[in-house]
Amino acid sequence: MKHSLDDIRTIADRAAHVTPADAAEAVVVANRSALTRFAGNRIHQNVAEHDVQLSIRAVLGTRTGVASTNKLDDASLARCAAAAAEAARHAPNDPEFPGLPEPQPLSLPSRGPALFDAYGAPERAAAAHAIIEQSDARGLVAAGTVAVNERTVAVANTRGVLAAMQADDLRATVLSMGHAQASGWGSYYGRDTSGFLPSQLGSHAATLAERSADAGALDPGSYTVVLAPEAVADVLDFLGYLGFGAKAYAEGSSFLVGAIGTHVVDPRISIYDDAISPGTVGIRFDFEGQPKRRTPLIEGGVAAGPVTDSYFAAKLGFENTGHALPAPNPYGPVPLNLEMNAGDTTVEDMIASVDRGVYVTRFHYVNVEDPMKVVLTGMTRDGTFMIEDGQLTRPIRNLRFTQGALEALSHVLAIGAHRQLCGSEGSAVLAPALLLEHWTFTGQTG
Repeated sequence: MKHSLDDIRTIADRAAHVTPADAAEAVVVANRSALTRFAGNRIHQNVAEHDVQLSIRAVLGTRTGVASTNKLDDASLARCAAAAAEAARHAPNDPEFPGLPEPQPLSLPSRGPALFDAYGAPERAAAAHAIIEQSDARGLVAAGTVAVNERTVAVANTRGVLAAMQADDLRATVLSMGHAQASGWGSYYGRDTSGFLPSQLGSHAATLAERSADAGALDPGSYTVVLAPEAVADVLDFLGYLGFGAKAYAEGSSFLVGAIGTHVVDPRISIYDDAISPGTVGIRFDFEGQPKRRTPLIEGGVAAGPVTDSYFAAKLGFENTGHALPAPNPYGPVPLNLEMNAGDTTVEDMIASVDRGVYVTRFHYVNVEDPMKVVLTGMTRDGTFMIEDGQLTRPIRNLRFTQGALEALSHVLAIGAHRQLCGSEGSAVLAPALLLEHWTFTGQTG
């Protein structure tokens, strides 16, 4: 059963007010998703899913308890509310709990045509076919997905918060594969189809695959690199997860500790979290119903501060930036709509400026070695090439790297003028390509 925006808003408001507690908050998240998957140059799966989840946070003094359900009739709401209150009775007191936040002015966009309803199975199949054609015509094999999602979120509390919004997104991926371990990657992520060109996406991946056949070795060492936007997005994701959240800052595990107001990366780097940007996707308020806004994290290379929710804003004496996740969560507030400012250089000009270096399409299986310094380790994948005398030359077998993200971003040679939205499932990164002076590769992966 599909629930309208008004339905979801009403359920959240009713659930908050039937909870037997001093105060209460209700969050309702409804997801509709549909996916067309292809492999071996043919579509082999078409699935759709609809789910609704209600979570209630009950407050008794400075104790809180949470319960959830996916049944939304009145009796189930009452049982969930009672369970949340009972959990609060048994929870420890938290003297730092500031109470639930009050409502703040909230500006939400009027919703255009619903992408989910307009981009059904026939449209997804046509897009998948156009992507596949580009590999099939070149003797390559394509695998990937075309998926649409509709997310409806409503937040209500007994202090007057009542916020609700629907947002759609479309994500397409393609991995083109050929002989001699050839592979190339392409992806699209956006709030509509205006920038989605399936044939072009398929052609991009197929061209990378053609060029990557018979890849050779590269000695370990530090190389100048051109990172395509998806590789840059991975770096930004880890900066957000490890350093830009108030919980990590409060616990002393963020690189921002002792660094706010100082240069931490190259002066040309500015990073924001901005859920209201026209280039991103997602909901414009957090899971406490507080408005999101353009939040500086690093400006002109200078650390500006972490993102917060009501709890950590009160704890640290910072402004609430509207980045609460559903309670309870082990991460605290985190940025979900990161973006790096664009520069003025094309990728072609970046490559032309490099005497000897490496071009990286994307990273894979990235992990953390040192959270305070944001030292990452991982592998390149699906299109890694030597740059020699200003040109892409021979393909390189996938490389393992170990590199400090902050150190790499302190030696920026150029920033791309074009930005690509990368991500999925409510988390997005708007990233340009980067030309970095140093990136440390430690060996081959295969």
